[in-house]
Amino acid sequence: MQKCQYIREHDLPPPATAEEIAQVRNACDQRGTASFGRSAKESLSLWRISEAQIRGSLIRHITLGRRVFHKYKNDSSGDLIPRDVQANVTLPAGFDVYVEVALMGEGMIIIYAHDHTPGKLLLPQ
Repeated sequence: MQKCQYIREHDLPPPATAEEIAQVRNACDQRGTASFGRSAKESLSLWRISEAQIRGSLIRHITLGRRVFHKYKNDSSGDLIPRDVQANVTLPAGFDVYVEVALMGEGMIIIYAHDHTPGKLLLPQ
């Protein structure tokens, strides 16, 4: 089994703010304000879990005080994607997945999720 490699502390993106984390938690608590992007819908089918389970995993991640980060743009500019956060979240089955959340207006969020990309360093929890 290959050992996980994590991003070094000094290379991590900035942490999400308390307000951003609260928006994710509140939206996950209220089913109507959390929707799922295509990657999450496809992954949920592969993982054989429900939308409620991924929302619950996000809530558990936050409740346990685990980390949520902003996300850098993929253009190597070092700029952040506005209103986008990400985390390495543990699912009920016990394995970790990559979750990205787009923070929308009026407390809405869109959840994107997929298996970790092979060869890419992981975010710490």
